[in-house]
Amino acid sequence: MTYVAVLANINGNFPALVKALGRIEELKEEGYDIEKYYILGNIVGLFPYPKEVLDVLDDLMKDNHVKIIRGEFDQIIAMSDPHAEGPDYIDELALEPYIKEALKYTWEKLGHEGREFIRDLPIYLVDKIGKNDIFGVYGSPLNPFEGKVLPEQPTSYYEAVMRPVKDYELLLVASPKLPVNAMTRYGRVVCPGSIGFPPGKEHKATFALINVDNLHTKFVEVEYDKKIIEDKIKAEGLPEELIKILYHGKV
Repeated sequence: MTYVAVLANINGNFPALVKALGRIEELKEEGYDIEKYYILGNIVGLFPYPKEVLDVLDDLMKDNHVKIIRGEFDQIIAMSDPHAEGPDYIDELALEPYIKEALKYTWEKLGHEGREFIRDLPIYLVDKIGKNDIFGVYGSPLNPFEGKVLPEQPTSYYEAVMRPVKDYELLLVASPKLPVNAMTRYGRVVCPGSIGFPPGKEHKATFALINVDNLHTKFVEVEYDKKIIEDKIKAEGLPEELIKILYHGKV
């Protein structure tokens, strides 16, 4: 059987990404034919490895068939003036101070080349797997960055979410951060969960494998060492709120 791997919400969490990609390689050795990678945004964000994440994704793009779209934090990086000498524009945004500090750190660490990488990413994913047309977005079809799709909702809710893209058999979204696999009369709605942004205290890095033929979806969880990220946050002098998010999913 042939599959696609779907990842989202890396958020600059390099250790979690490495563990997830390592598990995908193990699955290949176990007989899973994984032909494509989809990454649904927020490749950078709160955690202090933005350059390392981009280096890994750049290598992945060279060696595999991978498609990446922007998330809400990626968009904030992409909207900066290419000729700006600093990330002062982030101070004007309606964000929590600790998020601003994390994004300004990310802006600096990415450098010009990394910021151009983010700017080159599309907002929407449109592709075909097997005979199925798919549509992907970080937030929601009508609001790609600030839109939210909720987990654990009735079928009618997901039908309303999918109605604007009902010509597609599969809608991929990242905004819930928690796994979603909902079948509607229009098609299937899937969120792969989160690689690097813990939505809760016990969260592990989570991604989805989707069967190309029938769109059956399974979720795979991977353990990673959060103490490594905690130490990096402290070493870089970043806000302590990021450590709370790392362990608890919220401040």
